[in-house]
Amino acid sequence: MNTVELVNLALAGDKEAVAAAFQQTMAAKVTDALEIKKVEIASNLLGTEETSDETTEPTIEVDGSSDGATDTNAEPATEVATNAE
Repeated sequence: MNTVELVNLALAGDKEAVAAAFQQTMAAKVTDALEIKKVEIASNLLGTEETSDETTEPTIEVDGSSDGATDTNAEPATEVATNAE
């Protein structure tokens, strides 16, 4: 039973059918969530790692600084003054 059918039963006013449908729907959702968690735990126990598509290279910010590396020999950034009057 899906959520639309559950709502239709609620609108029809059949409290017993709504309660039964709700229990059935929630039991299915809990079972699905448990299956997903079982797979996740099993993969962690077996030591398999999921591969990530993210890049590990540092990104350069607009001001020229990097995201984690600090350069102690770098010169301080200079600000450009504008005369907007």
